[in-house]
Amino acid sequence: MGATKGELDFAKRRALNLFDKWNDITGFVVPFTSYYYELQGIIEDAVHCGAQVAIGIHELLESEKQEG
Repeated sequence: MGATKGELDFAKRRALNLFDKWNDITGFVVPFTSYYYELQGIIEDAVHCGAQVAIGIHELLESEKQEG
């Protein structure tokens, strides 16, 4: 993609930590359930989208390639 794996991993961890802080306060979704993991996947995709915009490319993510 253009960003290093370490940079992307760091950005995902940071975003997921922010999500967990918010979820701990709001209690929006029960941790370690299917909804929790689905939201984590959406957050990880958003990190990849942001990284792509930052380096000026647009490649479909696996989740965008899936039919449904």
